[in-house]
This record gives sequence, C-alpha cells and structure tokens, in this order.
Amino acid sequence: MYKITKKEALPESLFVIEGEISIEALTKQRKNALDKFQEILSMDGFRKGHIPEKNVVEKVGEIAILEEAGTIALEKYYGEIVKEVGISPIGQPKVSVTKIVEGEPLVFKIETAVAPEVKLPNYKKIAKTEMEKEENNEVTEKDMQDAIQEIRESVAHHKFHQTNGKTEHHDHNIKKEDLPTFDDEFVKTLGKFENVEDFETKFKKNLLVEKKGKAREKKRSDIMEEILKDTKVEVPTVLVESEMHKMIGQLKDQVAQAGMDFETYLKQVGKTEDDIHSEWKDEARKRASFQLVLNKIFDEEKLELSEEEVKHQTDQLVAYYKDANRVNVRIYVESMMVNEKAWKFLEDQK
Repeated sequence: MYKITKKEALPESLFVIEGEISIEALTKQRKNALDKFQEILSMDGFRKGHIPEKNVVEKVGEIAILEEAGTIALEKYYGEIVKEVGISPIGQPKVSVTKIVEGEPLVFKIETAVAPEVKLPNYKKIAKTEMEKEENNEVTEKDMQDAIQEIRESVAHHKFHQTNGKTEHHDHNIKKEDLPTFDDEFVKTLGKFENVEDFETKFKKNLLVEKKGKAREKKRSDIMEEILKDTKVEVPTVLVESEMHKMIGQLKDQVAQAGMDFETYLKQVGKTEDDIHSEWKDEARKRASFQLVLNKIFDEEKLELSEEEVKHQTDQLVAYYKDANRVNVRIYVESMMVNEKAWKFLEDQK
C-alpha cells in the first residue's frame, strides 16, 4: 500500500522520509475523500452530503480528490511508516504531498525531528515526593472578596469606556464611588443568578475549580523542574524552534482576542518579534525539554494510546478546522495524549 524510497538522517536530529502511496491505496480511500467533499460542498438542487460523485468531481477536480485520498491514506499508514524506518518522531512533523498525477502513485515527504538520547533520573521517586506534599485548595473569604472586587472594577471600567468612547484600559483610575453596588440586581446582570447568595454559592465552586487547576499545574511544574535537574539530554534546535513557534502563535491569538493586531501590540510594548524570540528562547528550550522527558517516560513505562480516542479527537478538530491537514492534526492529537498519559502516570505515584 506504500513504499519507502528514501530515508536519511540529517544534522540537528532531523530525519527525512520519502515514499509513495500505491494506486490501490488511493483507490480504496477515494470514497472517503468524496465523502469529505460532499460534507463541505454546497450545490443548488442537492442536499448537503447527497451530491452525486460526477458533480463533486466537476466542482473540485479529480486531482483534489486524489490528494485528499492520499492524505487519508498517509494518516492511516504514518505510524507504520515511522515504525518501519525505526525512528521516534517528536514535535510537529512536516508531512507533504510532493507529486500527484492521475493514474500514478502519490509521492510524499515526511520531515521530522527525532528523539535524542534522554537519560532520566528516578522520576517515579521524584513524582512521589512532590505528590505527597500537602496543598491547600480551600477558597477563603478573602479569595471571594478579592475576586468580587475585580468583577466590580471590570464592570466599572467597561461602563466608563462605553460612556467616554475610549478603548484603552490604563487611562482611568476607578474610584470607590464608581463601583457598582454588589447586590441582587447587580449579580443578575452577570448571568443566571437569583440573588447574591446564589451567585456566591456558584462563584465559590468556580473559584475552587480554578484554584485546583492552578494547583495541579504548579504541581506538574514542580515535578518536571525536579526531574530536569538530573536529566541528561541535548535538545535539538528544531524542537526549540517548534516550541517558540507555538508560544508566538499563542501570544498572537491572545492579542487578537483582545481586539488588537500584532503589529500594534509590538509598538505598544516597544519590542520586535525578534526581541520576543530572544527573551523567550530559554523558556522554549525548557518546554522542549519537558516534551522529551514526557515522551521518554511514555516509552519507558510502555504506555499506550486508544486508537478510538485518537480518531475521535482528530475527527473533532478536523471538523472545526476544516482547512487543516488531517495527518498533522492526528500527530498533534497523539502528542497531546502522550503528554497526558505520561502526566497521569507521574501523578499516580502517591
């Protein structure tokens, strides 16, 4: 169903695989490719999902259907391909179709970083020590009052900027008399709350969930910091760059959600994107080290992923991000699930 035509180890822990997906495999996946186009296409006179094959081919072209069939086949055989070559990919591999001609095998290329040698300390003992440390997740009265105060100030800010037509949030100091009164009428404006008592009961539960989440993240960070102290590994530059790319992407998303374009944000903070790269390089290297450690623990403990769950999560993401490459989405899902499996193992060392 596939044939590997080239495999080559490159410097900096990089590896390249080139190969072909057979005509037979493409033919087998053709219906699945057609089904996908039927789901996303709209055509007058036909219900979605019930467009005849002839019309789909006329609309998107045979080459697009072949490429989609090849992508589906690549997703199916990706695990077998890297296993046959004998590598352990890390990070986000670049999977691409390099040649597609009707009546011929599809030619593909996989470029990926591979796991370097990782020598771990006694991670089970370290995790056990950290997990046994007591923590206080109680929501205090002060926690409640501080959070409520933040809500009142946020509402007052919003009202001020609506009234004055300003968008910046650092140009007005909220005075005590500007704050809304915390009463039954006020909490009803915040959501489906009957009165102050109802709000405080529900809000306290939410604060508890948030506090437990932060405590868990801190515990994970403490465990990993201790493991890294005695871990021996050379982190590939490509993996550091991959982490940096993700971090910059997250920052851009946050800036966009705040209603600002990235160039304006950079001007406001007085930095260039290169400046951010330089400042975050150590953090990106640390995150890359985290990934290598989690991958190694997953392998050492012979943990496994559920194919059903991997496929389910991949399907959900592909349905949401319709232009995403399915192979890359699946690889991303597997990476996230490997991390969670490894973390769960560490957290169980109580």
